[in-house]
Amino acid sequence: MRSPSLEAENSMKPKKPTRVARGKLPAEQVARDREARLRIIEEFPPAPEKPVPGPVSEALKRAIRKSELTVYEIARRAKVSQIVISRFLSGERDIRMATADKLSKVLGLELVGIPRRK
Repeated sequence: MRSPSLEAENSMKPKKPTRVARGKLPAEQVARDREARLRIIEEFPPAPEKPVPGPVSEALKRAIRKSELTVYEIARRAKVSQIVISRFLSGERDIRMATADKLSKVLGLELVGIPRRK
């Protein structure tokens, strides 16, 4: 009979993975797999690596930079952390819509919808 500590020690050792080769797949299976992958990619496209700032965030950044107020003063009036604004301006972080609303109010900005031309 083995001791319980020896069994526990053996079960803790990492197992070496073994490679299982299926051999060559029939052409029909390869075609079905390819079609399935394409459907999955079409339904669930890969997420962009880095969020692309849209026109609203760019306009807000421009307004903050052109403002006569300092970032500290804008943050104080909007009741938002100065670090949040600094990271937003540097492109390190995005901000929430609620934060954008507070900043736009302090800066006197208003979001106006203009239909895009096709």
